[in-house]
This record gives sequence, C-alpha cells and structure tokens, in this order.
Amino acid sequence: MKVFPSDNVRLESLSQAMAYRNYCLSHNDNKAEIERMKRHLYKALEIELTEKQRYCITQYYLKGRKMKDIAEDLQVNPSVVSRHISRGINKIKKTLPYSNK
Repeated sequence: MKVFPSDNVRLESLSQAMAYRNYCLSHNDNKAEIERMKRHLYKALEIELTEKQRYCITQYYLKGRKMKDIAEDLQVNPSVVSRHISRGINKIKKTLPYSNK
C-alpha cells in the first residue's frame, strides 16, 4: 500500500485528537477548559486560515471527504489540497496555547 504525506498528517492529527480525548475523559472536572479549547479552535479556523485552507480542513476532517473529491470541487490537483490542509494545521498548531511543538 502506497503511503502519501497527507496520510501521515491525518494520522498525526488523529493521534493528537485521540490523546486529547483521552486526557479529557480522564479529567471530568475540566469542562470549562474543554469549552475554552473549542472556542480557540473555532476562532483559529476563522481568523488564521485562508478560505481554501478552512474549506479543505472542514471538508476533510469534519465531513470525512477524500482529498480527491475536495480537489474536484476546487478544480485543483489533490496535492494542492494536501498542502492547504498541512499548512492550515501548522497555522492552527502555532496558535494553540498548549502546543508543545
């Protein structure tokens, strides 16, 4: 099976999301902190990302669409969609208050 760089980004993001979910489940008394993090993520999506980055990330992660299908919507190559997603995630990571990377 061929592995693409976008697969690594998706797996890394998925593993980070699972780690965060496990953290949240182990700390039942941190609902306010979770809400604050959600607000931060939504704000980062609105402010930090370009329109195309936001579209690609929401379609890929929130709606579960394939890069190929998103690329058809935008009339670009799937590699362009992958770059939009990678760059958007990097922008969001830089804004996260708890980011260690």
